[in-house]
Amino acid sequence: MKVCIIGACGHSKQAYKYLKTRSDTELCGIARGSEYEASPDSFDTSMPLYDDYTEMLDSIHPDLAIVSPVFGRTGKVIIDCAKRGINVFSEKPVASSVEELENVRRAVDDSGIRFCAMHYLRYSPAFYHAARMVKNGEIGDVKLISAQKSYKYGTRPSWYSNRELYVGTIPWVGIHAIDWIYHFSGKRFLSVASQSVGEAPEMAALCQFEMEGDAIASVNIDYYRPKGAPTHGDDRVRCVGSNGIIEVTDGKITVINERGSKTFEPREAPELLEEFIEGRAPISADEIFYLTRVSLLARDSADKKEKIMIVE
Repeated sequence: MKVCIIGACGHSKQAYKYLKTRSDTELCGIARGSEYEASPDSFDTSMPLYDDYTEMLDSIHPDLAIVSPVFGRTGKVIIDCAKRGINVFSEKPVASSVEELENVRRAVDDSGIRFCAMHYLRYSPAFYHAARMVKNGEIGDVKLISAQKSYKYGTRPSWYSNRELYVGTIPWVGIHAIDWIYHFSGKRFLSVASQSVGEAPEMAALCQFEMEGDAIASVNIDYYRPKGAPTHGDDRVRCVGSNGIIEVTDGKITVINERGSKTFEPREAPELLEEFIEGRAPISADEIFYLTRVSLLARDSADKKEKIMIVE
């Protein structure tokens, strides 16, 4: 299997790390996804470095492209790959606007390529197993979910201060939490009301969702985690059902129901990229497009300072 890498932003190195473990994979080339990115020449000095990713695609004709440019160029790169019939494993969000998302969807559907996005945190062991427990009825019907993404800002590329290139903190960071809400509950989103703090980039945001089945959910996101914190991120989910509660914190799951309370720490979960390569379609293209649309509308709600209905 021939693989090319476009862009070295986001989670591309996580994908690369897994690909290096496969004996059936040939890493054939790497290129920037736009002129706004630093050269990826230090990514892997054994990989051929191309100045233009389209030239690389046309020269190599890979079976799979790992797409991870600056976030505002992801949709364009996906479309360029789809036009060439190249399967895509892409950074998220897969588009920078609702309008561009429709173009990406059309390109993927018309080409018939296999497509998946880097919703890696769905496959983090604690979140993966907690979601399975909710789906198996451990806490009954989901009524309330609160999800948190808190990170150290640290040193970020200069393009984070350009909304066109960065896309926004809600669709970049918050999409993971939105994914948890949808995956845990299996419920569709009906409306969103969001607020954000700071610009270029937004340093904190809060999204409140109405969901089908008389459920509600919220997402809080921030880049204010102190430098002295023991970890880079603090990811949490609290899922309240009609018969109990499941919480995920610090990689541990706590279940509280009529049988009492227990806490445990799962260590294993499937590898997302492996699932995709092996044809098990871990997250469908329709699901990815849906989560992207909800995340973009949540960002737009904060920008417009108004509630937005999420119409199917």
